[in-house]
Amino acid sequence: MQRTCQNNRLVQRVVLTSPYFRSLKSGALRALLIFVLWGLGTHAVWAQEPAQKLTSGARSWMAEKRGVRPEAIEVAQPDGRLTVPACKDSKGWHYELAHQGTVRARCADPVAQFYLRVSLSNAKASATSGASSNVQNVKDKRPVVVLRQGLLRGTRLTTEHLEVLQWPASNVPQQSIDNMDNAIDAELTRDVLAGNPIRSIDLRPAMLVKRGQTVTLTIRQEGGFAIVAQVEALQDGRKDDTIRLKNRESGRILTGKVVGLNSVEGK
Repeated sequence: MQRTCQNNRLVQRVVLTSPYFRSLKSGALRALLIFVLWGLGTHAVWAQEPAQKLTSGARSWMAEKRGVRPEAIEVAQPDGRLTVPACKDSKGWHYELAHQGTVRARCADPVAQFYLRVSLSNAKASATSGASSNVQNVKDKRPVVVLRQGLLRGTRLTTEHLEVLQWPASNVPQQSIDNMDNAIDAELTRDVLAGNPIRSIDLRPAMLVKRGQTVTLTIRQEGGFAIVAQVEALQDGRKDDTIRLKNRESGRILTGKVVGLNSVEGK
């Protein structure tokens, strides 16, 4: 925007100081030309205002999520070939993490969506806080497990879905989990947006084994040895459930504890 405004001001300066402009005898023509040039200078600012609101909103939103000052967040400008509309929705632009390093901005009126690259400037972040405030910030933050992308109810979580962020302690919801191990192989009980902390009440053990499926049974023995066999599950099972199994070759009925997706351990 600065480059556009500078170019337009240059055009204004050249025209207004040119011999042609000074030679105009009609005051009306001079006034009309000045009005046109003024519009040229202000149009770029008006055209860029929606884009500025889009990026400044993304910067403020991400700064709040990260617990840093807005000036520590860098937001890439949207593609210049795209027109950013003025969001008329009463709630304004809605922001959420699409995936690592990218914020999705949506507007309901008019319907529009943009993806913005964001990053944390370490130099700016360190410049805006002293050593004492850094110590205080560490004390006032807690690790929380969040989703890298929005997921629907019933989704089984894996490491690819999760990341741990440092959140201001005062903003951490109750029952939020701080260890990814507590979420892996669990199932969402509700839809959860990207970047939102996962609470224990949002999870339940996922169905990892289904009746009739072939599962891997591992029986560990002393000395680090293990017996591995393919057996049939006679029951559905979630993590840590003990279920009945059947050896198809011998017909023998066994039991085992569900430890993973289609994976059971026996004794």
